[in-house]
Amino acid sequence: MRRLVADMGQFFGTELRPLDLFGPAHLVATGVLSLLGVWLIRAGMAADDRGRLRLRVAMIAAILLFRITKHAWKASVGLWAVETDLGLHLCSAMSLITVYGLWTRRPWVLHLMYFFGVAGAVQAVLTPDATFGVWHFTFFETMISHGILVMAGIWAVKVEGYRPTARDPWLALGLLNLYAVVMYPLNRLLGSNYLYVLDKPATASILDYFPGWPWYILLLEPLAIALFLALYLPFRNPAAN
Repeated sequence: MRRLVADMGQFFGTELRPLDLFGPAHLVATGVLSLLGVWLIRAGMAADDRGRLRLRVAMIAAILLFRITKHAWKASVGLWAVETDLGLHLCSAMSLITVYGLWTRRPWVLHLMYFFGVAGAVQAVLTPDATFGVWHFTFFETMISHGILVMAGIWAVKVEGYRPTARDPWLALGLLNLYAVVMYPLNRLLGSNYLYVLDKPATASILDYFPGWPWYILLLEPLAIALFLALYLPFRNPAAN
C-alpha cells in the first residue's frame, strides 16, 4: 500500500524531471498512439452511423476527461496560472474546437481539425511538453490529448469525407496569422506566451534549431506553408489545373 501511495504521489507529483526525448518510453507511447489511430480510422470507415457516433463520443470523452483532469490537478497543486492555462495555445483551443467538430461535423470545423489538428498536434506528440518526466500524469495527458487531435483530423477526411480545396491551405495560413496577431498584444497584457509569439517554448521543440525572436517567427511562416500544402497534396487534382 505504501508503495502504491508513493507511486501515485510521483505520478501526480510536482518534481521536475527531464524528458528523455525519443527515448524508449516516448517511442513506445508514440507507437501505441499510431497503432490506436490506425485502428480507430479503420473502425470508423467500416462502422455504420451508430458505430461512428460511438467512436466520436469516445474521442470527445477522452479529450474532455484529460483536459479537465489536467486543469484540476494543476489547480490542486497550485500550478494553475492565467499566464499558462487559459487554453489559448493552438492545440488547447483545438481541443474544444475538435469536440465541437466531432459532435456537429460541420464542414468549416472539419477544415480546422484537419489543418490545425494534424499540423499542430503531431509536433506536440513528437516533442511533448512533459516537464515532469515520462512517468507523470502530464506526459500521458499530453501524448493522448494531442494524439487524439491528430486522429480526429485524419478522421475528418477519411471518415467524414472532408476534402480540402486548393484555397484551404491558404485559408488556414491566414487564420493562423490572424490568431498570432491577436495573441501578441494579449500576451503583452497578461505576461503570457500563448502561441509562442514572444519567446520559444521552454521545453524541447523544433524552434530550438531556429534563431531567436523575432526571426524564428519569420521562419515559421514558410514552415507553416509547407505543412499546410503537404496536407493538401494528397487531395490535389492535376486534371483541374
